[in-house]
Amino acid sequence: MLPIMLNVENKKCIVIGGGSVALRKAKKLISFGGDVTVISKTFCKGFENIKTKIKSYEKDDLNSAFLVIAATNNHDINLQISKDAKEKNILVSLADDRDVSDFIFPSSQSKGDITVSVSTNGKYPLLSKKICNEIDIDFYSTLLPLLEKYRQELIKKSKDTLILHQLISEEMILLAKNNITKFEQKIKEML
Repeated sequence: MLPIMLNVENKKCIVIGGGSVALRKAKKLISFGGDVTVISKTFCKGFENIKTKIKSYEKDDLNSAFLVIAATNNHDINLQISKDAKEKNILVSLADDRDVSDFIFPSSQSKGDITVSVSTNGKYPLLSKKICNEIDIDFYSTLLPLLEKYRQELIKKSKDTLILHQLISEEMILLAKNNITKFEQKIKEML
């Protein structure tokens, strides 16, 4: 599968299913600004603040959707949802069948302008989550504004983009982890 970042902000996202998997997928889409509606006859606890429709799935539920998540506990219904979505040229993900899916949800974490995603292509999602959580996103989200602040200045000063690589070398990252003030001073010296 091709790793991409997909803009779902204000786009119609349909989740079919009312269980914990559907809830997790709906919350993920909402956290990135998706206009999410969840369709199911029954819902587990947690859907209270999510737009829901209490009903059985029908093909017309997909009309004008940007993407669809099939997360029912019935594989045959999920396959039908996939078939219907593909007929309408809508991206679809089946919670129980990555091979039929157009996309899958990788493990991810976000802070500020940094989003880290890791995937095992559905082969072992817990490993993806473990790897993703090992990345110190708090540190990098603190570092990013400094790098952004000086990036354009460094590019203007030096036509050689190697200087940008130097800013994130092992030595510089270690310096930033130990003393962010000294890291910034070092950047200023490079200017």
